[in-house]
Amino acid sequence: MSSKRMIITVGDARVGKSTVIKLLLEMLMLKGKRTKVYSQDTFGIFKAYENLVPIEYFNLLNDETDQIIDELNNTRLDIIIIDMPGQYIEKIRQYIESISLFEVVVRFGWKLTFLQPISHRNNCLNYLNQIIEIASNNANYVVVKNYHFSPEFREYDEKIQKKLSIIGGTEIELLSLHRNHYQMMDKLVKPYSECCHDISLILFLRSFIYQWIKKFQISVIKDNLAISYLGLD
Repeated sequence: MSSKRMIITVGDARVGKSTVIKLLLEMLMLKGKRTKVYSQDTFGIFKAYENLVPIEYFNLLNDETDQIIDELNNTRLDIIIIDMPGQYIEKIRQYIESISLFEVVVRFGWKLTFLQPISHRNNCLNYLNQIIEIASNNANYVVVKNYHFSPEFREYDEKIQKKLSIIGGTEIELLSLHRNHYQMMDKLVKPYSECCHDISLILFLRSFIYQWIKKFQISVIKDNLAISYLGLD
């Protein structure tokens, strides 16, 4: 029997957090996983997915997070995804410690994964380092190398990759997609997979988007750790 998963992303805007969550949501839906998303964003980033999964908005600064822990006792859920802003890393640290998150997750029979997209910016690595310091072996880790922002990840490869491997973490890839493609999909307000079949987009664009989605899925599927850590088992 597969385990229930709480999946947390921590990072800045424009690092690919919402993109990765959307792609993961579609994979979870195909698996029949009962999923809920908690997001700090109130600008409709997940609007296209509101008919597929419940999306609930919370404010970390106002301590509107008790309901998230309550969900661990919700037998109708398999996956909880929480999108947290990296600039509030200290607040996140305090939150994790104040509710004894690692112990609570285990008590309710869930497992915890940190899903961390990274770009060329050092902030991404700083957040990842801090999360590893906070959670250590109390969580699983999936790093997403987002090639939309960088052709290489030298700092990560040199300074963090080995540390991540030691604690059982893994990494997957999100290939580059032109900004215009993102904008076109946003205008459609449809899940990414549905954009591939929308005839308002020319065939070339639909084919490109389809291949982009497929390559992300393959990156996950070929990694047994990623399958388990992202609740796709």
